[in-house]
Amino acid sequence: MSTLTAKRSGRRPRRSILPWLATPALLLFTGFAVVPLVGVFALSFTTWDGIGSIRVTGLTSWRAVLTDPGLPHALWVTFLVMAVSWAVQTPLSILLGTFLAGRQRYRAVLGVVYFIPLMLSSAAIAIAYEALLDPNFGLGAGLGVEALSKDWLGRPGLAFGVVIFVVSWQFVPFHSLIYQGGVQQIPKSLYEAAQLDGAGRVRQFFS
Repeated sequence: MSTLTAKRSGRRPRRSILPWLATPALLLFTGFAVVPLVGVFALSFTTWDGIGSIRVTGLTSWRAVLTDPGLPHALWVTFLVMAVSWAVQTPLSILLGTFLAGRQRYRAVLGVVYFIPLMLSSAAIAIAYEALLDPNFGLGAGLGVEALSKDWLGRPGLAFGVVIFVVSWQFVPFHSLIYQGGVQQIPKSLYEAAQLDGAGRVRQFFS
């Protein structure tokens, strides 16, 4: 309709500026996600000790990884961490996302504070927790609490739990943000109708 009116009046139709608004985000994503990924893939065909010159060695690195006898165990542990962390993150994310979808002001402040881990890189989080969990110089030793001065990353059972905790701590905010957006899209009339039918908060949550 607007295009037809513009043609009749002799004016050029106004183009949407929405694609141009997405350009900065696209450039940032390309610069900080796509380009490093391509660079890592290219480096996989080389040999480099981090100091000297980079030498192109073809499939040498790939062959060494695929023939490593520890590869099946590493893949199994990776998938196990994915499955267990998903089982931990999903219920926590649903509960937290539903809670943060409330209208109280303090919930918005809590949401901003809680989403801080989402803005940190995985490398920074790994280094920070490695230092905090160090049995000799970490948080437990600094506070003088013997219960926290365990070899958290040196014992298989404890290390697995620590990895699950750290991964969940970082990514629960992301999934909570998704569930929060979904809950906020539910019309208030549905909650009002549920209250009239005598449904409590628990019943409203599951229904």
